[in-house]
Amino acid sequence: MKRYLITSALPYVNTVKHLGNLVSSLLPADIYARYLRQRGEEVLAVCGTDDHGTPAEVSALEAGMPVEEFVEQMYMKQKEIYEQFGLSYDLFSRTHT
Repeated sequence: MKRYLITSALPYVNTVKHLGNLVSSLLPADIYARYLRQRGEEVLAVCGTDDHGTPAEVSALEAGMPVEEFVEQMYMKQKEIYEQFGLSYDLFSRTHT
């Protein structure tokens, strides 16, 4: 049995992602992980949010919120959306330390 590590591009937390983000990056990784698991392969599927960069800072400023609070709120919203779509990750984390 082979072992696989699958991830996708980490979405920025500057705004709630639209369906195109889900379909172009996150969904294909999820489908591939499920396919491999059905074949009996050992799979570790990881993803998360990119909490850093100008997009998050600008969006927080526009929302009138501290960056850390804004980023936390957007992380939770995105995580909830992905769960509602049935995406399954072994680890869904953040780049925030």
